[in-house]
Amino acid sequence: MANFITILRIVASPVFVLFMIRSNENPAYRYLALAVFIFGSLTDWADGFIARKTNTVTRFGIVADPLADRIFIGTALVTLYAMRILPFVFMVVVLGRDLIMALGYPFIGKLDRDTVAVHWTGKVATAILFVALTCLVLSSAPHDGARFGFEGFKFSDVLEWQTYGLWLFVVGMFWSIVSGIIYVSRTVFLLYSGTRGRF
Repeated sequence: MANFITILRIVASPVFVLFMIRSNENPAYRYLALAVFIFGSLTDWADGFIARKTNTVTRFGIVADPLADRIFIGTALVTLYAMRILPFVFMVVVLGRDLIMALGYPFIGKLDRDTVAVHWTGKVATAILFVALTCLVLSSAPHDGARFGFEGFKFSDVLEWQTYGLWLFVVGMFWSIVSGIIYVSRTVFLLYSGTRGRF
């Protein structure tokens, strides 16, 4: 059941893209995209919860769950950037952090997973970014953000969802970077300690 929910999160990604693209023509699709995004966000919690409660943690789930997360979040970030709702730098920071995390998975398999467990800063970052992305999905057209700068983005319009989404995204990026630093430093320390122990 947990693995099926994980697969649903991957399937939800192209559906989200389709609804967001259509939202430029019909605002009603924006709410459909929001529903898909919230659904995908909930599956991120549900699959792990069900796997632990039913004691059905599988090797497929261990690999597929973080992959599904990266696909789902990455798809949302690229879509919002392409629609000029999210600044380029914001997208690169979060995707870059996720890429570093993904590159670390092979090394984690050689270490004690409990020692390099998800830090609370990572959970905070994920929660804030999900809320930020929810606000950005609700951003009303037209979207006039620059491709590589910050011109055209609504950082100060209190009547726009985009304003709240962008500032929440800034906070989420901060915690995302902090969690990434903690994750990398723990991994490097453990790998270094393990190497020294062999000599």
